[in-house]
Amino acid sequence: MFAKHRQLLVSAVFLLDAILILASWMAAYWLRFHVLRVPAPLGVPSIRTYLWLGAVATPVSLLVLRGLHLYRSARTARLSQELFGVLQGLAIVTAFAALASYFLRGEVARSVLLLFAGLAAVALCTARVGARGVLRALRRRGLNLRHVLVVGTGPMAIALARKMAVHSDYGFALHGFVSAEPSTGGSEIEGLPVLGSVADLPDLVERTGAQLVYLALSRTEHEAELLALERLSDSTVAVRLVPDLARAFTLNASVEDFDGMPVVLVTESPDQGWNGVLKRAFDLVFAGIGLIVLSPLLLTVALWVKLDSPGPIFFAQDRVGLIGRKFRMLKFRTMVPQAEARGAQWTRRDDPRRTTAGVVLRKLSLDELPQLWNVFVGDMSLVGPRPEQPLFVDRFRASVPRYMLRHHVKAGITGWAQVNGLRGDTPLERRIEYDLYYIEHWSMAFDLKILALTVVRLFRDPSAI
Repeated sequence: MFAKHRQLLVSAVFLLDAILILASWMAAYWLRFHVLRVPAPLGVPSIRTYLWLGAVATPVSLLVLRGLHLYRSARTARLSQELFGVLQGLAIVTAFAALASYFLRGEVARSVLLLFAGLAAVALCTARVGARGVLRALRRRGLNLRHVLVVGTGPMAIALARKMAVHSDYGFALHGFVSAEPSTGGSEIEGLPVLGSVADLPDLVERTGAQLVYLALSRTEHEAELLALERLSDSTVAVRLVPDLARAFTLNASVEDFDGMPVVLVTESPDQGWNGVLKRAFDLVFAGIGLIVLSPLLLTVALWVKLDSPGPIFFAQDRVGLIGRKFRMLKFRTMVPQAEARGAQWTRRDDPRRTTAGVVLRKLSLDELPQLWNVFVGDMSLVGPRPEQPLFVDRFRASVPRYMLRHHVKAGITGWAQVNGLRGDTPLERRIEYDLYYIEHWSMAFDLKILALTVVRLFRDPSAI
């Protein structure tokens, strides 16, 4: 019954998308030629032509969206990922339509394509936000639930149960736990009963009406896992396997399909695929704008550094960036020449090696501005963990757990650790904690937040030395 209702829901979303896509196409035609009244040199085309084109564009759009897996029932999927998939699909469809229009000798007005992309994006995203809101409201009231059993009684099974309790809007009704070892039942975990053992699974599924079974067992309980899979092999219940990664350092862990073989990605950079393209485009555009707009300031600071003390204007130093690659990071020189003659060391408060100009430049972080060039050429990003010297990297990787995970993204001019006051000679473990939090929760919105906080806190950061 549940599978039938789920299929009906997916079919309803599919049909709604078809209606909204066709409506957006015709609305774009109506706005362009009958509402906005923009001059049409070739005259107003027949509505029949656009109806025929809409009849072609609609199924093509649905096929593209289906190819992006947007018609799968996934309660735990992030809304942001779904909306991004919709926008990505519409961008592909619009590009195809523009290409087709070119071969049809401009049969479709470009303004109509742009209007269609905007209207369809708003319509489909609004529909999905609304549908998800309605479904989650119903689930909080005890409707549209999936009945669940969790196989396992260890920390991983308990953590899974807690997530289900916290996210009540996902609609999981957890009936209890199933022990890996023989059990007579009667005990409780997190206020839920231990209903029996793995050997009892078919009977427990039948008795509770479970539609979904999560296997949350440790690696040492692999025999119980095999038995559970065997016992459920002739059942219609859906089975989900939660991998035990407790002994592995994970970073953006996920699962990919390798020619039919599921592979767990234990450590993965967040800026892959479209994310990487988006972040690089953002860096390229705003670093370029920054270099142009700030050129008078850059020239003024360069002249001040040159006149303030003997030595070069810029200080170039080897730093370690993405996947451990070395690059030359640029800064305005803020110290006397040969400041590191005795070896590399961090700047400390009231450092005697600083020049008069260097005191001010460091206080206002203006010495970092040349790194816009590092961002422009691709060595760095506007936002990311601050890069360290190779000497420090070799030292820290041997003594600080998970230190090298921060090199799964490009180094940045500013970062989550820096806007939280962790700059220069501050506790390394705390900085690593903030850097890994940034990598695990990366998004363009998060980058924009960090950039905004960087500007706000620029002149009142007590750790700037």
